[in-house]
Amino acid sequence: MKKLLLASSVLVMSLCGAAQVSEGSYQARSDARVGKMRVSDFMETNAKGSQMVMAITPNSEQLSSADQQLFNQVALGGMRQLKISQAVLSKATDEQVRLLAQSEVEEQTTVSAKLKELASAKGASMPTEPDAETVALVNQVNNMSGAEVNRFYIEQSGVRGHELLQETMRTVRSNADDDNMKDLAKATLPVIKTHLKVSKQIHNKMK
Repeated sequence: MKKLLLASSVLVMSLCGAAQVSEGSYQARSDARVGKMRVSDFMETNAKGSQMVMAITPNSEQLSSADQQLFNQVALGGMRQLKISQAVLSKATDEQVRLLAQSEVEEQTTVSAKLKELASAKGASMPTEPDAETVALVNQVNNMSGAEVNRFYIEQSGVRGHELLQETMRTVRSNADDDNMKDLAKATLPVIKTHLKVSKQIHNKMK
């Protein structure tokens, strides 16, 4: 029995390792694409956006009532993307979908950490739990499998989620008074635009 359990454990570890190698090999291929974009260019855009977010130095200026509302929208929108992407990672069967979800997890983790820094410096409040819609979407993902997960993620997070984020960040860029929030919009909008573009391309291919 012990030998059987050991053999089973080795098999599981081998399969997990093989999956990681497969995804890594996909990213390393010179012809690899996310939508119509080269993976190398996609990853470079993500890295530049993360660097810009991390470089924002929080100031102690308090947020106005209007900016606080925008701040909450940014936090909830990012949480939506993060929670759905985390739920999809272990379920998605499409390499491009997995890569997009992993990139989204990394991006939103970085943005969330910066939002916490800003909230602390400014004495601002910040949502700590996802809204009801996000919880419902995650529950839907948990009850799906295979190609259904791929399509659902691209529609709800890749396209719809990024459309919502883009709208929010454009409003921040145009209407916010707080410099830190404007810097955050400047840092994230190119990444949001890129993720939305490739998501639409993947979605069109799925059709």
